Amino acid sequence: MENRQAFFTEVAQQALKEYNLAGSPFTYLQHSENVTFKVQRPDGKACLLRIHYPVVPALGEHGLNPSTVKSELLWLEALRRKTDLPIPQPIRNRRGHLVTRITFNREQRFNCTMLEWLEGEPYQQNLESEETAVQMGIIVGRLHQFASQWYLPAGFTRPRRDIAYFQKAFQTLTPAVEDKRISYQDYKRLETSLDILTRMMQSLRSSNKTDGILHGDLHKGNFLYHRGEIRLIDFSFCCTGNFMFDLGICFSDMNPALHPFFLEGYKNYMPLPFNYAFLIEAFFIGSMLGTFSFWVDNPNAQEILVRKVPYIAQEYAAKFNRDERFWPLV
Repeated sequence: MENRQAFFTEVAQQALKEYNLAGSPFTYLQHSENVTFKVQRPDGKACLLRIHYPVVPALGEHGLNPSTVKSELLWLEALRRKTDLPIPQPIRNRRGHLVTRITFNREQRFNCTMLEWLEGEPYQQNLESEETAVQMGIIVGRLHQFASQWYLPAGFTRPRRDIAYFQKAFQTLTPAVEDKRISYQDYKRLETSLDILTRMMQSLRSSNKTDGILHGDLHKGNFLYHRGEIRLIDFSFCCTGNFMFDLGICFSDMNPALHPFFLEGYKNYMPLPFNYAFLIEAFFIGSMLGTFSFWVDNPNAQEILVRKVPYIAQEYAAKFNRDERFWPLV
């Protein structure tokens, strides 16, 4: 791990030159879907440097494609230009480009991007309230509203959360069943849920009111709390798909008693489909298949994989398969 961190620190030093920040102090943060560093600028402000290289391939290869990375930044620029949503502003390099291509050791190429640093403390359970839930609903509702009206620029490309995505994620679990990390019974529960999700998606009619660009990773860790205001960060997993996918992830990391307050804020900007409760739960289970696929090959995630799969399969998928709502207050 130390060798990997040292390696990416050298890549970061090279990337900072392209932002006229050579020699600026910076701090390693983490390696997940990206390698991230907090950089201190000479004007006293901070920014976030991202090297788009996933810690495990299952997190997706979208960061390796400069067009896909650029599309995320175009989306953020449009949001910042046309709205006042509390999200980070992309920072272009000295050549005016959104994506900086770094060649390291003459053969390895990395996509790097820079974002302004948003101040705030991590939004944790002790900060949850009816007021913050309404704020989150408003932010997500406005995000989806803008997505429903925005015309994608030429060359725009992001991953899609479609049937093929969920089926591929489920297939990655097979080795974990074979080596007993996942029980066969839990595997079959998840398979049944996937079958229901697939039939549901095949029957859905798509329109700009139901489908568009999603944040794609609306768990609590991607919200900040700053002086009473909720802020939204980390669009690295932004994708296209049904808007209820975003709500499925968001609701999974929120006190269920606060779901109605989130929806109160959300409905001010976006309509809810008539079967929204079912859709939200279905896409939540689909999102968990994606999460499990990230964990299967990650040595650091084996403990949580073994613990979380039975919980989701038995407490959520089993109820969903019996057509019982597990978030009854939705």
